Amino acid sequence: WLAAISLAKQLDIKEEIIKRAVNKFTGIRGRMETVVKEPFEVIVDYAHTPESLTQAYQALGKKSKICVLGSCGGGRDQWKRPVFGEIAAKYCDQIILTNEDPYDEDPQQIINDIAYGIKESKKYEAVIDRREAIRQAMRQAKPGEVIIITGKGTDPYIMGPKGSKLPWDD
Repeated sequence: WLAAISLAKQLDIKEEIIKRAVNKFTGIRGRMETVVKEPFEVIVDYAHTPESLTQAYQALGKKSKICVLGSCGGGRDQWKRPVFGEIAAKYCDQIILTNEDPYDEDPQQIINDIAYGIKESKKYEAVIDRREAIRQAMRQAKPGEVIIITGKGTDPYIMGPKGSKLPWDD
């Protein structure tokens, strides 16, 4: 907010216009986007780096979190998979590992790589089907809890083997 307001002032935009714009702004789709408010919150975030995942979880404070984690696409960034598991173990009360964009890689192997970073004492479950993983989180959520679904944001497809595309919207 402050950066946008400062820039607007530097561009000599009238204060009343700045105030109107700030009041109308509802956020960026797919970035900490609240898609359900009651009886529990459901938030969608694109988080796909260790830094962005940590910040997303930290932004929710001490709220009880069910984390649907599928932020590791196939064929790249294998190093970050166990790191994501460690981050989720630190901030999430429940973890549901799921598919994101496996491309030509085995989705179960991607999930196993993420799970490697989760300490044995931390409970998690693996649900490869992303739609079912989200349903599972919603069945488990209690009033006042928050479900945070990471990795896809507004990506319109789940990318599969041999260039296949499954239409998608978290």
